[in-house]
Amino acid sequence: MLNLRAILQRHDPDLLLTRWGDTWLLPHLLKEEQRLSIHLPLSRDPERSVAGRPERTYFSYGQVIYRGRQAHLFGRWHIDAENAVLYHDYGIEGILEMARVTSLPLQSAARLSPGSGISAMQIRTALQMGILVPWHKQHAEMPKTALDLLHSDQGGLVYQPLVGLHEHVAELDFVSMYPSIMARFNISPETIPSAAQTQSAVSHLQPLSETPAPALIPQTLSPLLEKRLELKRRLTVLPNHDPRRKRYKACASAHKWLLVTCFGYLGYKNARFGRIEAHEAVTAYGREALLRAKEAAEEQGFEVLHLYVDGLWVKKPDFTQAADFQPLLDEIARRTGLPISLEGIYRWIAFLPSRQDERIPVPNRYFGVFQDGSLKVRGLELRRRDTPLWIAEVQQAILDCLAAAPDAATAAQQLPKILRFVRTSLRALQHGAVPPEKLLLAQKLSRSVMDYRQPSAVARAAQQLEAQGKLRRPGQCVRFWYVADQCGVRAWDLGKVALPSELDIRRYRELLLRAIATLLQPFGMSETRLRQEISSGFSAQPLVFSDLGHRWIPTSQKNGYSRHLT
Repeated sequence: MLNLRAILQRHDPDLLLTRWGDTWLLPHLLKEEQRLSIHLPLSRDPERSVAGRPERTYFSYGQVIYRGRQAHLFGRWHIDAENAVLYHDYGIEGILEMARVTSLPLQSAARLSPGSGISAMQIRTALQMGILVPWHKQHAEMPKTALDLLHSDQGGLVYQPLVGLHEHVAELDFVSMYPSIMARFNISPETIPSAAQTQSAVSHLQPLSETPAPALIPQTLSPLLEKRLELKRRLTVLPNHDPRRKRYKACASAHKWLLVTCFGYLGYKNARFGRIEAHEAVTAYGREALLRAKEAAEEQGFEVLHLYVDGLWVKKPDFTQAADFQPLLDEIARRTGLPISLEGIYRWIAFLPSRQDERIPVPNRYFGVFQDGSLKVRGLELRRRDTPLWIAEVQQAILDCLAAAPDAATAAQQLPKILRFVRTSLRALQHGAVPPEKLLLAQKLSRSVMDYRQPSAVARAAQQLEAQGKLRRPGQCVRFWYVADQCGVRAWDLGKVALPSELDIRRYRELLLRAIATLLQPFGMSETRLRQEISSGFSAQPLVFSDLGHRWIPTSQKNGYSRHLT
């Protein structure tokens, strides 16, 4: 404590950046301060101590979210990287930008959701326009017939993709589509006309209000949209070594989350300036714009493979360069009045079917390789937070191998190499060469432990922690292993690491094979065939492994084992 006090007095930092500072470190330091009677100058203001805010759990957009308690300082900032919203996405630069554009105090901006940031921006704009800010939401939903509701409340437009492997596909994306619609067509709670007038305006892609002055929501969003577009423009011309790229990317990411959230907040039941009819009008304009983009593509001879809310995937024989698609981009922009850009051209892209029925496509489950070799992945196991790190690394290694091929035919020729790699990975698991921390699963509690009628794996792990007095609240993550005993799981925070001999190897094997089958299915290898190939080529000969922490090397082989295919 004395050393920490001396460091704070010597350096007098403006910012304390911690991990678990809100929920553990600062509360612990305050207790030690009282116990030892040593004054710790955490706040610069000698008359103000650390301000605490309680933890809370709430339900939002189908998810149970937990926010830990907070510790705010006076005279200097404290940011907890584990309790700051989206810190791992845009870092300290993004937090500074979030505070700058929302006018919120930085310590609050770091911990509040983007929805709270949008609400603060709307309140500031309202005050600048001389509009009274309601204490609570005042707008009630307009009376509608069932037919009106059916026509208006349809959400974004989604087409079922053409399942399979496709080459030389271009992805076209509207730039910040929903915020651009709000600004372009003057959509705000006070500009919503009758249902018939709204439908007429949407069908002609005309503004909802004939008043030339922008309404509250467009005035709030337009500066943010312009700044984000300017940042993206600068990023396209800055060289990779320019030190400004990191800050620009963080700022653009902060703007992206605010702009994404503003659409949902427009229909949020407690938003001060929200109104469900405005929310429905935005999606109606989006559907009309995407349909016009589809029509423009088909009229120019393109095959439309997929439509998803604000983007479309198209291809045309012999069209492989960005310049080939520029006439289509210009025509879509002319027909819709919205900015659209070329996200990239894929060497190949695979649209995946449902696990339950291979005849049914899944719109947001695909992976592909752009012409520059970069990958785009949606809906795969490595994108899920509850996937063990080992499985995510194996899946990523296979994707990297497929992406290294110049075309789909060459990628398919990598299957024998991939199968050998899978067998080696399974041997590493079988012989205990995979570090236990890479087999951990992390899942959220959706309710209190006592409310589970049939406890799931995460609930059983939480029960183990509760027996030791370590309570977990709804919305908190619980880390655990699958083990081969009666309970079937072991919580990480029990303090006892699961030994390789205790793990449920069969369960992890199934998880890995399911993840790999997802990648190989577009190349003609079904999950059934994959299991047959693995079983027929799997050697029962024992190997001797040495555990080197984060790398797994079979000592009986010269080349060793790494998580990359060779």
